[in-house]
Amino acid sequence: MSNSNTTDFTNPSTFILLGIPGLEGAHVWISIPFCTMYIIAILGNFTILFIVKTEPSLHGPMYYFLCMLAVSDLVLTTSALPKMLSIFWFNSREIDFSACLTQMYFIHCFLEIESGILVAMAFDRYVAICDPLRHSTILTNPVVAKIGLAVVLRGSMVILPLLLLATQWPYCRTNIIPHPYCAHIAVVNLACADTRVSSYYGLFVLFCVMGLDGIFIAMSYTQILRAIFSLPTKDAQLKTFGTCSSHLFVILAFYIPGLFISLTYRFGQNVALHFHVLIANVYLLLPPMLNPIIYGVRIKQIRARLLRLFTHEWGFPELFSMKPRSLSCIHTVKLEPWTLSISYPYLRINHLMAVFNLTTSDTSTFILMGIPGLEAAHIWISIPFCTFYFIGLLGNVTVLFVVGKEQTLHKPMYLLLCMLALTDIGMSTSVVPKALCIFWFNLKGITVGGCLIQSFFLHTVSAMQSAVLATMAFDRYVAICNPLRYATILTNTRIAKLSLLGLTRAVLIMLPGPLLLRRLPFCGNRIIPHTYCEHMAVAKMSCGDITFNWTYGLVITFVVIGLDLTLIALSYGLIIRVVLRISSKKAHQKALNTCTAHICVILTSYASVLFSNLSHRFGQGIAPHVHIILANLYFLLPPMLNPIIYGVKTKELRDIVGKYIWVIIWGH
Repeated sequence: MSNSNTTDFTNPSTFILLGIPGLEGAHVWISIPFCTMYIIAILGNFTILFIVKTEPSLHGPMYYFLCMLAVSDLVLTTSALPKMLSIFWFNSREIDFSACLTQMYFIHCFLEIESGILVAMAFDRYVAICDPLRHSTILTNPVVAKIGLAVVLRGSMVILPLLLLATQWPYCRTNIIPHPYCAHIAVVNLACADTRVSSYYGLFVLFCVMGLDGIFIAMSYTQILRAIFSLPTKDAQLKTFGTCSSHLFVILAFYIPGLFISLTYRFGQNVALHFHVLIANVYLLLPPMLNPIIYGVRIKQIRARLLRLFTHEWGFPELFSMKPRSLSCIHTVKLEPWTLSISYPYLRINHLMAVFNLTTSDTSTFILMGIPGLEAAHIWISIPFCTFYFIGLLGNVTVLFVVGKEQTLHKPMYLLLCMLALTDIGMSTSVVPKALCIFWFNLKGITVGGCLIQSFFLHTVSAMQSAVLATMAFDRYVAICNPLRYATILTNTRIAKLSLLGLTRAVLIMLPGPLLLRRLPFCGNRIIPHTYCEHMAVAKMSCGDITFNWTYGLVITFVVIGLDLTLIALSYGLIIRVVLRISSKKAHQKALNTCTAHICVILTSYASVLFSNLSHRFGQGIAPHVHIILANLYFLLPPMLNPIIYGVKTKELRDIVGKYIWVIIWGH
C-alpha cells in the first residue's frame, strides 16, 4: 500500500479505500454506531415495506411514496455500509475499479431518486390539503407508478454522465481514496487530467436538479400554508399541518446535511479531511435511519399497524383485547381496538385499575400504563426522555473510549469512572427502551418473567452504582489523606476486587426481590401504573399481604444506601479534617477541587433515588404521575449528567476529550 502512493500507472485495476484518514486507530469504535444505525435503518425500512404490503387500508398514494422512500434508503445504505464495515473490521481496503464506479453510481443515483421522491411526497400533500375532493382521482395508482418511474429514470440519467466522465480520466497519481466508499469527488480528485468538466457537472446536478426539487417543495408548501391559514379554527389548522410534519422532518434531515457536505467538499479546504469523511458517512446513514422512525411515530395508521404486528401477529392478542367492567359512575373509559386510550386522563389510579382488571386467563403478562393521566402527552414526553438517553449513552461511551485509548488514564480514579459509566448505561438501558416503546407504539405488554428480570436488573445496577460511588469516595480519601501510599493501596487488582465485591453484594441483596414478587397472588389485576417494573409498583397490584415486600424494600433502601452514604460521609469527614489542617488556602481549594465532581455526582444520584423510594412508600398525597416522572428522571438524569460533570470538572479528562474533538474537526 505504501508503494501505491508513488508508483506511476494509468487506470488501475483496483483502488485502496483508506476508511477515515487520521482515525484508523478508532475504526473499530467508529464502526459500532455506524453498524447500529445501519441495522436500525434496515429493520425500520423493511418494517415499513412489510406493514404497507400487508395492510390493505394503507394501499394509497402517500404510503406508496413512503415505500419508494424506504427502498431508496435501503439501496443507499447497502451500497456503502457493507464495504465500509469490512474496512473497519477486517481491514479489507481493496475495491475493483469497476466495482468502485458501480458503487459511486448507485450512491449518487439513489440520492437523486430520494430527492425526487420527496418532491412527489410534497405534491401528494399539496393535493391532499389544497384539493382533497380530487385527491383520489388525481393521484391514482397508475399515476403514482408513473411518477415513481419518472423519478427513477431521472436519477439514473442525471448521474450517468458522472460515471462516463469518471471512466475517461487517467489515474496516474495514486490509487488511494481517502474515504470508506467511492464518492464522486474523492475518485475524480485522483485523476491527473483537467477534471473541471466533472466538477462543473457535479455543481449542475447539485443546484439545478436538487435545487429545482427544493423549489418545487417550497412551492408546494407555500400553497399548503395558504390553505391551512384559511381554515376557520386553530384546531383544524394544527390537525392539517400535522399531516405534513413527518414529511418536513424528513426533508430537513435530507437536504440540509446534503447541501452542507457538497459545499464543504468544494469550498471547505481548511476543514480537516476526516471531518469531511465522517460527516459524509453520517449523511448516508442518518436519513435512512430516521425516516422510518419519524413516519412510524408520527403517522397513526402505521403506528397502529405496528402495534398489531408486535401483539396479534406475534401471538399476544390477549394483551390488548381487554374488556372494561361495567361502571356505575359518570366517567367513561373508551377502548379502541388494539389500544388503551383513556377518555378522562385525570382518573385516579385505583379507579383505572378497577376498570382494566384482566381475566384470570391473562396470567402470563402485565400491562405497563406509562404515565397515567398524561397519555395524550406521551409523544411529547418521549422527546426529552429520548434526548437524555442518547446524551447519556454518548457521554458514557465517550468516557469508556477515552479511558480505554489513553494509557495515562489507566489509574484507579478513571477505572472507577468507567465502572460508573457502565452502571449508568445499564440503568438507563434497563428502563428507557421499554418506556419509549410505550410512548411511541403503545406496546404496553410485558411478560411476568420479563417484568421480574427488569425489576431485578435495574435495582441490582442501582445498588452496584451506589457501591461504585462509595469506592470512589474511598479513592478520594486515600488520594488526599495518604497520598504517598495511594499507588500501593489502590492497585488495579484491588480495584477489580472491590468492584467484584460490589457486584456480588448487589446481586445477593436484590435476588430476594423478584422471588418475593413471584409468590404474590394478583387476582386478575395486571395493570402496573408505571413505565417500568419497579418493585413496589408491582407489589401494590397484589391482592395478598405485601407487608414483607414493603419491609424488605425499606430495609434494602436504608441498609444499602444508608451504609454506602455512611461510608461516603466518613470518607469526606476525614478528607475535610485533613484539608483543614493544611495551612494554605490555595492548597485547601486545590485539594477540595479534586472531590467536587464526585460530590456533584453523589448529590444527583442519591437525592433522586431516596426521594423516589420514600415517596413510593409514604407519599400518598403526591399525584401518581409526579411519582412516575421523578422515578424515570432518576434513570435519565444521573446517567446523562455524570459524564458531563466529570468531563467538565476533571482537567485531565477534559484536556484529552478536547484533544480528540480538535483532531476530529481540524485534523491536528
